[in-house]
Amino acid sequence: MAKIAVLLAAYNGESFIVSQVNSILFQLGVDVDIYIRDDGSTDSTVSTIERFSELSNVFILKDSESTRSAAGNFFRILSQVELGFYDYIAFSDQDDIWDPEKMSRAVSKMSEGGFEGYSSDLVAYSNSKGQASYLKKSYPSKEFDYLFQGASAGCTYVMTSKLATTVAQSIAHLHSSDFIGRSHDWLVYAIARAHNMQWCYDYYAPIFYRQHSSNVYGAMTTLQGLLAKVKLVRDGWYRSNVLWIAEYCGAGEKEAKILALVKNYSFFDRLKLMAHSGSFRRKKSECRVLGVFFLLGLF
Repeated sequence: MAKIAVLLAAYNGESFIVSQVNSILFQLGVDVDIYIRDDGSTDSTVSTIERFSELSNVFILKDSESTRSAAGNFFRILSQVELGFYDYIAFSDQDDIWDPEKMSRAVSKMSEGGFEGYSSDLVAYSNSKGQASYLKKSYPSKEFDYLFQGASAGCTYVMTSKLATTVAQSIAHLHSSDFIGRSHDWLVYAIARAHNMQWCYDYYAPIFYRQHSSNVYGAMTTLQGLLAKVKLVRDGWYRSNVLWIAEYCGAGEKEAKILALVKNYSFFDRLKLMAHSGSFRRKKSECRVLGVFFLLGLF
């Protein structure tokens, strides 16, 4: 039976975290340990998670320093887990619900295909709005997609101990402040791909991805979400993150030409990026949109 460490980053999650932890504890066909770290909650999250501390497979990490970001919180947990003790490492948000076969499905797919990393589709839902939608993320990989996007929502990620160790080594010299405004899921995916590790994009949707007002990003599938994405691009966040990801993922000669175009970003550089945009995102329509951004200088 595969032994798995689930890393749960908590912050002001008193309303949802109990149901999430329970859904992880009831995973079928795997041996799961849960590591929970609170990042300075101002509600009753800390006292809520303490209820689970008597369980032998739930570990509450005592760390009073706030990282001020979900990415920083996840990577802080990663640095404190004995990765070699586990076969697989998984990320968990504090407010979702997992299908009981989420982890056994991931382990099966990874072991059968020789994959080091795994992500999946998911179902976004809102109790308050009475809405649910299927989020497809399992599009085929492109040559340089990892420089421009993550594999899926980080809560779907599963890593082998080998990949998790590579990630921990890659970010060991970074400080909590380095992760503010950054994406842990995108960086993990980029590290895997830059190190030529195989990744599984599963069409299965094992997570009920809760949408509420406190989501850091959420599904962003509405018009409001689309406008938020456009604003991030226009404000320079996206281009900044591409360069940041490249710096810490282990990008080398293969990626050098593309990254030089992103960094210099002259009109002719943008035209060259536009010509290669088909290899930057896994979904064809997003490649076309990105190409337009390059042409208009909005990236």
